[in-house]
Amino acid sequence: MIKVKSAEKKPVGRPKTDKLLKKFRVQTWFNAVAEASGKTAYELEKEFAPPTVDRENFNKQRARLWEKYRLGKTMPTIKEKKGGRKGIAQLVEEKYPGTIHWLTDERFDLANVDKEITMKFIREVFESLPPEIRKYIVRENANASTLFWRKKFITEPAFYESLVRNPSPQAFIALLALLREALICQNETCFNVIKEMLIKIEDEDIRHGPILSGTFTKIILTPILVLY
Repeated sequence: MIKVKSAEKKPVGRPKTDKLLKKFRVQTWFNAVAEASGKTAYELEKEFAPPTVDRENFNKQRARLWEKYRLGKTMPTIKEKKGGRKGIAQLVEEKYPGTIHWLTDERFDLANVDKEITMKFIREVFESLPPEIRKYIVRENANASTLFWRKKFITEPAFYESLVRNPSPQAFIALLALLREALICQNETCFNVIKEMLIKIEDEDIRHGPILSGTFTKIILTPILVLY
């Protein structure tokens, strides 16, 4: 008699980093739209509801999609649908410019230590930062052909503390890039300083613009940082 093996249950563990980053991309996008519009999830859903929806009975008919966006549970459509209908993210971008990029921003990948990051990419991130942050990292006259474009590494906590307190989302992106750079260059001193700053962001539940930095650090970065 042939014994039939029962299907083995896969162990339940932490969600994959890519899945978590997708969730935070959506939440950051929603927060950016909410900030730009000054509207709640309910108000945004009503604003972008299809014309077929009965506005008078909207509360009963609405799909509560925007509540799912707020929680990062579903990804808004970006590309055009069949028949040439624009995706919801495109429609929102037309009304609130500068929001769609949060759904595809590759800089969030800096938080995924399982993904290989090159110094070329890190340099691109540094050069994309606003001047008030970039001036501490990139040499003033550096260009694409400059071999030695990096300023001296900063080990003083005050610089990193300024990024923690800076409300701009670019400050948090800078911390992520500096963290990955420290790992690539095996700069343990800088890594430990940045690690302490990220722990502070988690403990104080700090937010950088639309990025929920405290939650982001707690769910994605802390489980990684405790290994070092």
